[in-house]
Parts: sequence; C-alpha cells; structure tokens
Amino acid sequence: MRAIFNLILVSLFFIPVYSFADSMPMENAPVAMQQNAQTYESEGVITQWQSDRVSISHHAIPALKWPAMTMNFRLPPDIAPHSLPAGTPVAFSFVKTETAYQLQTLTPLKR
Repeated sequence: MRAIFNLILVSLFFIPVYSFADSMPMENAPVAMQQNAQTYESEGVITQWQSDRVSISHHAIPALKWPAMTMNFRLPPDIAPHSLPAGTPVAFSFVKTETAYQLQTLTPLKR
C-alpha cells in the first residue's frame, strides 16, 4: 500500500513538471514573440544615428498614450545606420521587444 502511495505521490510531482516543460518557449521564442507583437506606426524626423539605433523626434502615438517626443529605436538587420541623413522626415513602424523598441520600417517622406 505504501508503495502505491509513493508511486502516486511521485506521479503527481512529475506530471505538472512534464506539462510545464511542454509549454516552455523554444530557442526562437523572442523572434516568434516579435513577429506576433503589436506594430505601431508614426511619423517624425531623424535626429541622430548610432551604430545600432536611430533617434527620431516623432508625433504623439495615441495607441501607446505617448506624447510627441524624441526617442531611440533599435535598428533591425535590414536597416543600415546612416541610411538617411539627420533631418529627414520619415514614416516608421516599430514593435516593442523584451529590451527595446525596434524599428520595422523606415521610409522617407516627401514634404
């Protein structure tokens, strides 16, 4: 009887652990989460470039309850730093990652 009780007790411990392991994110989860992340769009003006970021002075973004401001956006691999000169008006889209706001698109505007 005690052996059966121990078997049940051990089973109760391992079943939740096994189920939890099945729900753990895979190695590519940050990429998958980024692909499923909400995309936001705005317009602004490029103010400064860094090797992995661009600073944009942008309009208010009501979906995030942000006022107009200047902030840095991390660059994705397909947008080269300094690809547009500072002062260029742009339309852009971005997502929130675990560590930063990352650009998705950056398009010059004609004004």
